Amino acid sequence: MPAPRFRRRLFLLIAACVALAAAPLSAAEPGPKIGSLLFVPSDVYNSVGPTKNPSPAAKTAAAAAFDKARAAVAAGEVSEALQHACRAVALDPDHVDARRLLGYQRVGDQWAGKHAQHMLKTGNVWSREHGWIKKDHAAKYDEGLRPWGQKWITVAEDAERHADIEHGWTVRTDHFQVITNVDRAAAADLAIRLESYYQLWRQLFGEFALTPAELQARLDGKETDGFLRRPMKVVYHRNREEYNDALIRRQPQIAMTNGIYFDRERESHFFAGDDQDLGSIAHEAVHQFFYESAPKPTRHLTATANAWAVEGAACYFETLKEQPTDVGPAYTVGTPDAGRVQAARHRRIVDNFYVPLAELDALGVLDLQQRPDIAPLYSQSAGLASFFIDGRDGEYRRPFRELLKLIYAGKDQPGSLPELAGQNAGELDRQYQQFMESLPVTAVLAP
Repeated sequence: MPAPRFRRRLFLLIAACVALAAAPLSAAEPGPKIGSLLFVPSDVYNSVGPTKNPSPAAKTAAAAAFDKARAAVAAGEVSEALQHACRAVALDPDHVDARRLLGYQRVGDQWAGKHAQHMLKTGNVWSREHGWIKKDHAAKYDEGLRPWGQKWITVAEDAERHADIEHGWTVRTDHFQVITNVDRAAAADLAIRLESYYQLWRQLFGEFALTPAELQARLDGKETDGFLRRPMKVVYHRNREEYNDALIRRQPQIAMTNGIYFDRERESHFFAGDDQDLGSIAHEAVHQFFYESAPKPTRHLTATANAWAVEGAACYFETLKEQPTDVGPAYTVGTPDAGRVQAARHRRIVDNFYVPLAELDALGVLDLQQRPDIAPLYSQSAGLASFFIDGRDGEYRRPFRELLKLIYAGKDQPGSLPELAGQNAGELDRQYQQFMESLPVTAVLAP
């Protein structure tokens, strides 16, 4: 447990972030503000232990963060509202109004989202080793027994019955259903990670998940009810070999991937083992978040244009870096020392590689995949996403969100983004180069 002095410094850091989030950059300030520090609210899945009474300074900072959340709701800015509410909860875990805005209710001494509320109220408990289990079964689990129909079997017998993925264990959380033949603990761990990623994604693209009217209703006192009846399906294979064997017919190049999302089937696949990559999990999960949060997602996603934007947004989340704290997990995202952002800078500034936006916009998904320069194009897409999310003090963040909404609705065209941004493509190309030039060099990359 961190020392009190560390906790005080942490609260001051969060308070400083709250203040900086609303402050415009001064003309004299060197360089752009790149990336964000985002907080994952502590809850049933991300418990930080018994709630401590926050200091008066922390409570004051939490109140200020929630005031910003309220103002963001009034302005119709869903993502910003959720971001400020998450900061408020990090500072004051029992901030009732911020919790309600985020969709939590208190059940006993725990804060719970929609599905967790239902499970707790029907006599279940959450376990990091087993997922949701009936409370009166916990002692049997501790004895090394597992339920099978009307009887109890050993751990070894349970593992034998779930050895293949078609009969794998299933762990359900608020937004995910993870099926695995690794073990229950692996499924629970992946589900918790995905819940954290979803919370982070909502703070940047919350307009896909919620409307300003829904948030306003929560501000007015409405408690959330029900739960997501169709969770996002995730299949977690025991190892790469089983992953490849299971998916080779659906994707002949599956061996080149560390994870994949199939939008038609609405399921993502990953595998356990040392050669798995957390950036790939975040990337594919973000594809799933966007597609399954869109009201009526197109069956022909980026068929004729704007494939770079979908991939760029997913690449942006490859930059996630966890920053553990005693108030729950926090992450940085979009910083120039993570993901492919530095590679994008190198290719634009050092290699002088760049496909103009007008040409890039016209590439559909098959066009992009068949390009011989697909690797540098992915880096460029990551760099462009970073620019449109963080560049020019967030000036183009809303147009980029609107572009993604059009894409997932199947209503985008080449040139949609320049039109939404109120700039011609050539001017955006020039501003992107300036953005890349402004980034610090954090690594020396091979061409």
